[in-house]
Amino acid sequence: MPTALGLKGSDKDAPKDYATYKAFIQAVVQHCVDKYGAADVGQWYWEVWNEPDYTGFWNGTNASEAVGAKMTDYYTLYDNAVAAITAVLPNAQVGGPATTGPNQVSAFLQHCKTAGTRVTFASSHVYPGGASGSNAANGNGLLNDNNTRVSGITSGGYTTTTVKSFNTEWNSSYSGQGGGTGDVLIGMDNHWNAPFILKSIKLLSDKNSGETPPLDVASYWVLSDVFDESSGPSGSYILGKGGTLPFGQVFGVMTFQGMRKAAFNAFKMLNYLGPKRLMSSGGTGNDGVDAMATTSANGDEVQILVYDAYTTFNSTGTDMVTVNLSNLPATLSGKSVFVTQFVVDQTHSNPYDVWTSQSKPTAPTEAQWQAMKAHQHLELAQPVTKTTLGTTYTNTFTINRQAGTLLILGVNRPVTGRNAFVEIEGEDYDGQSGGTKEDSNDTVTVGQSLAIAAGGYAFYNVVDFSDAGAAAVQLRVNAASATTLTLRTDTQTGSAIGTCAIAATSGAWATQTCNLTQTTGVHTLYVSAAGAVRLNYLKFQQSPSSTGTGGTGGGAGGRGGTSGTGGSTGTGRGGTTGSGSGGIGSGAGGTTGAGGDGVDPAGTAGTGGIDTGTAGTGGIDPGTAGTGVTTGAAGTTGGPGAGGSTGASGGGGCACDVGDRGGTFGAPLMIGLGLVAVAFSRRRPRARRR
Repeated sequence: MPTALGLKGSDKDAPKDYATYKAFIQAVVQHCVDKYGAADVGQWYWEVWNEPDYTGFWNGTNASEAVGAKMTDYYTLYDNAVAAITAVLPNAQVGGPATTGPNQVSAFLQHCKTAGTRVTFASSHVYPGGASGSNAANGNGLLNDNNTRVSGITSGGYTTTTVKSFNTEWNSSYSGQGGGTGDVLIGMDNHWNAPFILKSIKLLSDKNSGETPPLDVASYWVLSDVFDESSGPSGSYILGKGGTLPFGQVFGVMTFQGMRKAAFNAFKMLNYLGPKRLMSSGGTGNDGVDAMATTSANGDEVQILVYDAYTTFNSTGTDMVTVNLSNLPATLSGKSVFVTQFVVDQTHSNPYDVWTSQSKPTAPTEAQWQAMKAHQHLELAQPVTKTTLGTTYTNTFTINRQAGTLLILGVNRPVTGRNAFVEIEGEDYDGQSGGTKEDSNDTVTVGQSLAIAAGGYAFYNVVDFSDAGAAAVQLRVNAASATTLTLRTDTQTGSAIGTCAIAATSGAWATQTCNLTQTTGVHTLYVSAAGAVRLNYLKFQQSPSSTGTGGTGGGAGGRGGTSGTGGSTGTGRGGTTGSGSGGIGSGAGGTTGAGGDGVDPAGTAGTGGIDTGTAGTGGIDPGTAGTGVTTGAAGTTGGPGAGGSTGASGGGGCACDVGDRGGTFGAPLMIGLGLVAVAFSRRRPRARRR
């Protein structure tokens, strides 16, 4: 609340004058419509207030009043806010109560029904690990949260068609403001939250009913440690520590400095999943190994996600997992395929482990930052290989507890690092010399840029140019004087793939294109500046430009990737990393949105989600009995997402069987398209849990 409008001058107060408050809200909405248009803003979700049942965020009319009275005050706030919003957008998407848990949803909706106030979604939050000091969190908490919220919707006199179920905050603990204790807070920084995330999304995905997801939004809190609920400058715990501390038990999937955490890489694995869910059975919804499997729309790739999750976060040991695929379709059977396996665990895709090995420096040196960033990207368990499939496939591997792995079998090699054909932000480097991050003030793209001094450079690890290769690059630059940028692969003195002449831009930002020597595979990319220049982003192109501003470099870049991640030959497919607006949503946008790694709280417009559809549409079909390890009955669960693309109907069902100590997990799903049966088994644990 603007303090000038607060009843007693607090930003947590109810308004002292609702007429003024309504005029303020109406003006905000009108401004958004004027700037972005009614068609766009009409799709936005307007959530009124945050956690009005918690004294830390809502005083109501009296800070000391009971929760019931605070909620009554909130209803008045909600009614007035909705009146102001709908005065501009009569069909606005609006809801609440955004409470600390789902128990207030039923009474809130009963109020809306009685008052005749518009509501299109009901929202609440859940943090299964509770407060600081806790050492355990269970992904099943998200299921219980949603079940209670849905019950509140129906008992409030609505259906989930008219009022959607939104979880607008979840994480392992609600005490991630910084500096807290307990494994559920350390897990926000290290690898422990990765299997917690994978398990939470998988269990929610299991609960689809036909084409209806169990909820429409599952918004992980929060994207970055640039966060303002602490006592430091601007409310930032990390700023209070000087701004150089890499990890401080803060909520984000990225550090304050922009480094990816293991949690980020868990969502990135989810982003690889295909639009069609295969059956899963035999795993465990409790502690231990479980899995989900998906396939691409045309059946030329299978993705198998396996995690070993324990409620007690600091659990150690290993388990053996065997993946058996049978009845492979013609799109894979007999084909030469790429075998790609990613992993997130203590020593992979987890910069926190490097930081601890450095004795947790509070102000790391450039060399220490580079060592950490060498593990900030989603890492391969081993180099990509190729094999020729028959009608079956088997793979046995060891997985650490509190870890997740993604196995992909595909005709085309998946992107295994930064997608070169998606904008690579200049400031998102893995190392630099003579570089400084700064606000770009670019009117085309918001955010930061990288200022490189004369003779300076920056490098970017695991840039995947695809097996088809890149022949040009777009550079968003700002240069006071003409200069050159030289692009090299693998080392600072490696093969030059292009020397780009940068024209002076008179202090303005400009996009310039430079032709390159054809470059394929996965490489570390070095960008060296002859003279001072500001770099906002790079974006590579497969075809050379007829208007390129720079000449080509010397010999072609080497094919070998860094750290054994170079790809084999083949045709690369579209990327799944980068700066797109997709991400992890749940519902209309799919569990994994197209083109991004971020968290999409609204889950809209994603194309990479787990689709469910009716017969003949490529979604979750009853089908006939599966031909895999488990004979599948008609399925009723699946992943959240929009309807799938057209697929074959009938035929053999698609089964995914997860074996765990001989048990069976849930009812199998049946998919009309696809003929793959996947079986997972896990051997007994061979190490203790502490």
